[in-house]
Amino acid sequence: MPHRYDVAVRWSDEDRLGHVNNSRYLTYTEDARLSWLAESPSGNGTVILAHTEIDFVRPVHFVAAGRLVVHTSVVTVGRSSMRLRQDIFSADVISAGDAVAEANAAGGRDRSEAVTRTEHVLVCYDYERQQSRPWMEPEAAWLRLWIAEKEST
Repeated sequence: MPHRYDVAVRWSDEDRLGHVNNSRYLTYTEDARLSWLAESPSGNGTVILAHTEIDFVRPVHFVAAGRLVVHTSVVTVGRSSMRLRQDIFSADVISAGDAVAEANAAGGRDRSEAVTRTEHVLVCYDYERQQSRPWMEPEAAWLRLWIAEKEST
């Protein structure tokens, strides 16, 4: 099951076109990622963000949204990096589909329902040596717990 992080959409997140500004979605995923990493054996101080891809699927309007939900799961774990998936859903979609969510608990929500689909590459980093380092076994084992069992698009 993916890590769940609730986001309260603020009026200031809206742009002049009346929907949530595209840059805010990256802030939402960052907040969710830090919350998720805080649970890891090493905390959130051992990784750096190396790459981000984001698909903006549909606009979100502040008045309609109120709340969003970020689902975080691991796609792959390499020697010193991982590919992380973060999908953002409108909370009303999550609430309306709780039975479906329970049925899909291992793989998370159907990604077609997401308002954004994001994938990141995170690298395990040694700040003293200023270079990447391999995952320690407890770190890698924890990451593997979060691998999505199926991919829905």
